[in-house]
Amino acid sequence: MEIQLKDNLLLTYIIQQLVKERLDCDLLYQNLVSDRPQYPFVTYSFIVPEQETTGDWLGMGRQYISHLQIDCHADNAIQAMNMANDLYSAFQSSVYRNYFEQADIDPQNFTNTSDRTVRVGTYYDYRFGFDCSFLVSNGGHVYSPDDLHFQAQPETEINTVQLSDAGDSEVISANGKEKEQ
Repeated sequence: MEIQLKDNLLLTYIIQQLVKERLDCDLLYQNLVSDRPQYPFVTYSFIVPEQETTGDWLGMGRQYISHLQIDCHADNAIQAMNMANDLYSAFQSSVYRNYFEQADIDPQNFTNTSDRTVRVGTYYDYRFGFDCSFLVSNGGHVYSPDDLHFQAQPETEINTVQLSDAGDSEVISANGKEKEQ
């Protein structure tokens, strides 16, 4: 049976791929009742699964915002904090934007970054995390894992631009080192 990814399952699948790539650990539903894997791992929980942005999406692909809580867990506070910082940076980075853009999902706001450690004792579960929201612009569209590609694209830098008119009679070149006057 082929896996079909749509809406919030698609969003969490993409986040899972980013977590594997960036942190090399598992992404789990926060309220999981079975045994958790060994540290470190990342959890997610939906704060608001689907908040409509408009009522007149005209059947082209429903648009909504999903709000999530993301927490990084470790048995060491510094490791949990560094994981959260690394993941936060990855969500903000244009290097990983194509993970989401290929499914018409746009990372939006990242707030409430904090230490979320709750249990005190010998087996401390150190948690650091943040809340995030994603604009889903193609809700209802079904993807298979084969439709999606997860290879981080390095940031590109444009060093030179060259423009010419239709007849190639005038050419304008600009080097990235030149300054505007």
